[in-house]
Amino acid sequence: MHTPTLRFPDELPRERFLDEFWQKKPALIRNTFSAETFDISPDELAGLACEEEIESRLIAETEENGWSLRHGPFDEKDFNDLPESHWTLLVQDVDKHVPEVAALLDAFAFLPDWRLDDIMISYASDQGGVGPHTDSYDVFLMQTYGQRRWRISERRYTQADLLPNSPVKVLRDFQTDSDMLLSPGDMLYLPPNVAHWGTAAGECMTWSLGMRGPSDAELLAAWLEQLPLGADRPHLKDRIDSRTQQTSLITSKDLDQIRSVMTRALPENDATFRRWAGCHLTDPKPGFEIPPDDIDTSLVLRRWFDGAIELRRHPWARFALVQLDQVTFALCSQGEALEYPGKYRNLLERICQSRRMPFSRFSDFDRVQLSSTISGILKRGWLYVDE
Repeated sequence: MHTPTLRFPDELPRERFLDEFWQKKPALIRNTFSAETFDISPDELAGLACEEEIESRLIAETEENGWSLRHGPFDEKDFNDLPESHWTLLVQDVDKHVPEVAALLDAFAFLPDWRLDDIMISYASDQGGVGPHTDSYDVFLMQTYGQRRWRISERRYTQADLLPNSPVKVLRDFQTDSDMLLSPGDMLYLPPNVAHWGTAAGECMTWSLGMRGPSDAELLAAWLEQLPLGADRPHLKDRIDSRTQQTSLITSKDLDQIRSVMTRALPENDATFRRWAGCHLTDPKPGFEIPPDDIDTSLVLRRWFDGAIELRRHPWARFALVQLDQVTFALCSQGEALEYPGKYRNLLERICQSRRMPFSRFSDFDRVQLSSTISGILKRGWLYVDE
């Protein structure tokens, strides 16, 4: 399988990109990938959109400021009935269904694995697109076939700027501040909430790598959801001043106490909170839960040590490593945490950095450590055997 390489140009090395552009401003990077990196054809993408378990959409611009949205699965007739222009097919989570697409994630190993959400692939007819919009996450837009025009606005938009009564979240008044044409191999990075508008110049395909970034409200809701309820939880206590005449007044002291009670629900350095964070940030989307694997780990390990097989990361698994305390680390994936002694840290870091795992990459580690660690991961299905 071809291992993709992301090429940063001399004028924008990776270090400068992370320091000056990451989550700050857009970056256009020309000739980042070679042509053989992307081997999904329009017909193959349409085939994926016909499968029941794969999320897909058809978006069309129907008239001036008019949009239509249809959800898959689709069939051949759906595609035959489409007009010649102004429509787009989008297929989500292609990396979780096609190993060749998942291999592209290796090129982004300089980013936290638990932040990688999915690779969406779109095919657009001439002038096709999804309209001017914003995203609440980081995205890398890779042009793989044909050309696409991208317009970017520096204006900050809100929900009030959306076209009313539209099935597609499209901005009404888009102010273009920069305009560029991407060709195969070019990549555009956009931080969260930057308004952009992509339009196909002729038919084209674009691969989009989205990065997870839950909001404060989402994180708080997820944390509070797992807290036990009951009388032993901290409760609000009244501090009534005998001299107070206005008993209905919520005072500044009352508000400070309310804030204090709420804050106590979020421990700063507690191992339980650390474990929860690792589990929550690697929790899979519904439908992408990996079932346990009833596998003979002893046989797999012997063959792996002999070089007869290679282990691979399951395409649905995202890994995160969390230090729980001074002596314990947790390897988190699929909303679970496996705990290991601190002396396993280097091995765990190597595992988190690897999607393809030939034994040669791990031969410098103690085999007892390897066996105990890899066995637990294999049983959970987070790794699988590549013959």
